[in-house]
Order: sequence, then C-alpha cells, then structure tokens
Amino acid sequence: MHGPRIAIAYLFILSFLCLSLLASCSTVKSVVTGKPSEDLPDDRQHLPVSPEEAVAALIEVAPQHGWTVVSTGDQFDIHGPRGKFFRLETERFLGGAKSVNGVFFSEPTGAYVMINDSNGLPEELVEPLIAAIKAQKADD
Repeated sequence: MHGPRIAIAYLFILSFLCLSLLASCSTVKSVVTGKPSEDLPDDRQHLPVSPEEAVAALIEVAPQHGWTVVSTGDQFDIHGPRGKFFRLETERFLGGAKSVNGVFFSEPTGAYVMINDSNGLPEELVEPLIAAIKAQKADD
C-alpha cells in the first residue's frame, strides 16, 4: 500500500530538484557568459579618459554626493589588465549603509562603466562624474 505513495513522493521531489537546477543554471549561464540578466539594465557610460583618470575623478566627486570611495585597484582577466575597480559606500537615513562595486573598463577611446545601483556606478553619480571629467579636460 505504501509503495505507490513513496514512489509518487520521490517523483515529486525529483521533479522539484530538476526544476530548481534548471532555474539556477540559467542564472549561472548569464554570469559565465558575461551577458547581463534581464533584470539588470545594460547601461554603459563611456568616458573620454583612462580608467585611472576616471577613478581619480570619482574619488573627487563621490564625497560631494554622500559616497566614499573605500577601495580601488587593478581589474584583471585571463588576458591581463582590464581596467580599474572601485568600491563605494554610503550611509543613508532611510535604508542604512549601502556598498556598491564597479569597474571602469578600458576601451580604445578611454573607459566605460556599467550604470547600476547595485553593481556598478550609481546613477546619481553619473552626471557629477561627467561634469568633473569635462572640467578636468577644459583645464588641460
């Protein structure tokens, strides 16, 4: 009597595990291929400066808008240097502390950064950063 019930229970558990595995594989696939998932915007801000200059400008601009650059460094992949990473932190009245990581990637015309409030440059810092870079370029 209990044989069919046990078989159905095992079949249900196996089906649930397979569906969970399929769902998790699609997430891993987007991370491995480097393609953003659908829920994250694919907004890039291109900058006419090197990643090093972009980080220097961010260090200057961030505190003026309630953010602190707590660390920076070189970003590498298997082919060598890729750009400069940064880590930002802020303390908000509502929501508490928040930290964000991002990378200024090197490209032939300068650098680009992903704009994203959870993994990239926060949108509120984009315009001030562009203005600081333009001012720096005008001084040169």
